[in-house]
Amino acid sequence: MNSANFKKLILLLSFFSNASMAKEWSFDVYADGKKIGEHSFSLTESGPYNHLISKADYKITLFNIPIYRYHHVSDELWNKDCLISITSSTQDGREDYKVRGETTNNVFELREPAQESFKQECPMTFSYWNPEMLNQTKLLNVQTGKYIEVEIKNLGKESIQVKNESIEADKFSVTGRKINLTLWYKDNKEWLRLQAVTPDNHHISYELKQ
Repeated sequence: MNSANFKKLILLLSFFSNASMAKEWSFDVYADGKKIGEHSFSLTESGPYNHLISKADYKITLFNIPIYRYHHVSDELWNKDCLISITSSTQDGREDYKVRGETTNNVFELREPAQESFKQECPMTFSYWNPEMLNQTKLLNVQTGKYIEVEIKNLGKESIQVKNESIEADKFSVTGRKINLTLWYKDNKEWLRLQAVTPDNHHISYELKQ
């Protein structure tokens, strides 16, 4: 897809947005049991195309003084299960990140950051909202731009509480370099929860809002 056609596609999706199907996931985010912020995902479906906006805001305080802030926005366009464009910006403490890539002639190219540049016909991000992610061996980190090898395992069924309701969920682990995630889905389709252990052993939990 060249730049001119890509821009036309964006306009087309915008034009039909009112008639598109929309899905949302809104999570409270906890670190070591304490609420630190929120992360929302808004997905608009228009035929084979999906438009995702992801926004996260965290803040950690000590004696009511902010000692850490995290702000992240990612704008992604998908053709079925293939990422065709991404623009993201992240403030992670004192670190700032920008990620940018798009598809040309059916090949996705990550262009920023330049040191992480790669080309791939049909990459996927850590797109928890799409269960097809669970079948991948490499995933794009939309914060850093790193294209990471991962191992994903089905851990079987587990009963969990979601919005005060007990649900028999399918549990998965996602591991890789500096990656230690656990995900839960209803009927292998509907994303319900995320937990992560950071490299410095903090425990992060995403809980669907009431």
